[in-house]
Amino acid sequence: MTYNELTTIVKECKFEGMTFEVIGSNGTGLFVMGLFPDGLQVWKTRKWVISSFATRSEVVQTMLKLVLTAMEHEAREKFTYKGKAIFGPHFDVERLLFMADSPHDVRSEFKHEKEANSPQSADT
Repeated sequence: MTYNELTTIVKECKFEGMTFEVIGSNGTGLFVMGLFPDGLQVWKTRKWVISSFATRSEVVQTMLKLVLTAMEHEAREKFTYKGKAIFGPHFDVERLLFMADSPHDVRSEFKHEKEANSPQSADT
């Protein structure tokens, strides 16, 4: 996949409110990204690598994945619980790791509640 071939394919991809750009190479492939205006600012998506061996179908599917990931990012920023974006996309991975090591798993809490309220527990 050459720069010109990729640019031709990317120009045929459309999503309302977003434009796409081929932005260079890393030696094994090319990068694409999405841009979308927000007032006076233009937001950019992450860079997506397109292999130099990619097919047209793989490129178009990657462009869709670019859009879907960007929309998920927005949803994570805008969805709140008790006024906080608890699923926000900008959390530090080391802090998430700390939370993952926490012994509090709500599934086990639910399991104990379910067992306590089961008909068998009432018989004992």
